[in-house]
Amino acid sequence: MLPLDFRTAIILYFFTNLCIAAMLVVAFSNGQARGTRLWIAGMVIQLASAPLFVLRGVIADSLSIILGNLLFTLAWSCYLASLDRFFGNRRQPWLYAAPLVLAAAIFGVFLHDARTRTVLANGLYAAQCLALAAVILAQWGRFRRRFITTFALGYALATGACLLRALAILQNTDPTPDPFGPGPAQTASLLLSVPSLVACTLGFVLLHRERMEVEIRRLAEIDHLTGLTNRRGFEAGFAKALAQAAGSHSWTSLALIDLDRFKAINDRLGHAAGDVVLVELGRILTREMGPDDLLARIGGDEFCVVMPRTPPEQAAALAERLRRAVAGHDWPAYGLPQPLTATIGLSSRRGSRQDSGADFLRLADMALLAAKDEARNTIRQADAPATCPAQAQAQA
Repeated sequence: MLPLDFRTAIILYFFTNLCIAAMLVVAFSNGQARGTRLWIAGMVIQLASAPLFVLRGVIADSLSIILGNLLFTLAWSCYLASLDRFFGNRRQPWLYAAPLVLAAAIFGVFLHDARTRTVLANGLYAAQCLALAAVILAQWGRFRRRFITTFALGYALATGACLLRALAILQNTDPTPDPFGPGPAQTASLLLSVPSLVACTLGFVLLHRERMEVEIRRLAEIDHLTGLTNRRGFEAGFAKALAQAAGSHSWTSLALIDLDRFKAINDRLGHAAGDVVLVELGRILTREMGPDDLLARIGGDEFCVVMPRTPPEQAAALAERLRRAVAGHDWPAYGLPQPLTATIGLSSRRGSRQDSGADFLRLADMALLAAKDEARNTIRQADAPATCPAQAQAQA
C-alpha cells in the first residue's frame, strides 16, 4: 500500500467536508429540519480543526495539538446533540461536555508524550463514534433499515480508523513516535475516513428525507380546518381496522355523525361562523373518544368514527354519549341562536376476509339517512330494528 501523506489527506478531507457542509446549508436553509444546525455546526468545527493539524510544527503545540483536538472532540459532541435532537432523545447536558473535559485532560497532561496522548485520544474518538452508532441503531424499528445501516456503518468505519491509528502508534518502536508518520495503518486509517464521511452524510440526509416523507403523508391526511383526520386518512385507518378485525374475527363499528340544520348556520351567520362550529364540534367529539377510536371529518359537516374491537351495544353507548355531548354544549356562547344537535348512523360487523369497506360505510350512511328522515337528534343502527335502545333514549 502506497503511503498517504497526512497533510495531503487532511487538506483533501478539509475541502470535501467544506463542500458537503455548503451543500447541507443550502439543502436545509429553512432550518425546519430538526438537528441540522447542530450537525452543520459539527462539520464547521471539524473544518476549523483541520488547518491546526496541518500547521503542526509551524505554530505552537498549544494551538495545533490541544486546540485542534479539542475542536475535533467538540465536533463529535455536536453530532451527538444533533442526533438526539432529531430522534427526540433526552440527555443530561454534562454528557455532551464530558468528552471535551477528557480531551482537555489527555492533551494537557500528556502534551509531550506523543504515544500516550495519541492512544488515549483515538480511544476517546472511537468511543464517541461507537456512541453515535449506538444512538442510530437504537432507532432500528422507526426508520428504514437500510438507512439506519448506512448511517451506523459510517461511524463504524470512523471507529475503525481511530483504532487503527492507536494500534499503529502502539506498534511503533520509536521512543518518540510521530502520530502522523507514514505507514500502512496510517494510510488505511486516512482512507477509511472518506467512506466514513460519505456514509454518515448520506445516512443523515436519508433519515431527514424519510422524516419529511412521513410528515408530508401526515399532512395529506389531516383536515386543515379541524386538525382531525380527513377522508383520505379515514380510508387508510378504516382499511387497517378492517384488516385487523378480519385477522382476529373481532367486531368493528362505524358511526357517521351529521349536524342537524347546519346549512342554516352558514346561510344566516356566514361560513366563518360555520367553521367555528365545525372546529368546536371536533373538540367535543374528541373528548368523548376512546384511545383506539379514529375520528375523521370526511366532508362538510359530516364526521366519522371508526371503533375497532367494539360490538354494537358499546358502539350505541358511545354514539349516545356523542349525541348528548353535542346537544348539551353551550352553543349560544358561540353566537348561535339555539343549541345544535347531531344525528348518527351506526353499523357494526364481525371481522371477515369478505368485508368491504365501501359496503360497511354504505350501511352506516343508510342508517344516517333513515334517522334523518324519521327524527333528528337521534341514533339509528343499520342492522337493528327501526327503534334501537340508543334511538329510544334519544327520542325520550
